[in-house]
Amino acid sequence: MVMKKLEETFGLPKLSQIAETFDKFPDEKQLKTIKEVLTIAERIALNAPELDQVVLLIREINSMPIDKLKNLEKVLKSIERIIKTAPQDLVDFLASLTKE
Repeated sequence: MVMKKLEETFGLPKLSQIAETFDKFPDEKQLKTIKEVLTIAERIALNAPELDQVVLLIREINSMPIDKLKNLEKVLKSIERIIKTAPQDLVDFLASLTKE
């Protein structure tokens, strides 16, 4: 009753709504994984300047559960390893295939 009176007096949202909002925040493990994925995506973007695709990827990352983030991290690390070891001619050729 006191909380309800305070909420009405100060125009605050219900305490249950506030708790629900906090529950939607990513936990520490998910935040670390998001950071790792974004770091790798940034390095890839420097080598493959299709930034619009990287932006789309970042938007998708925000809505992904932790298991999908882990899988994405593995894929991005594989791509990064391939780019580092592939001859530049091959990288240029592959990049030219995606251009319209």
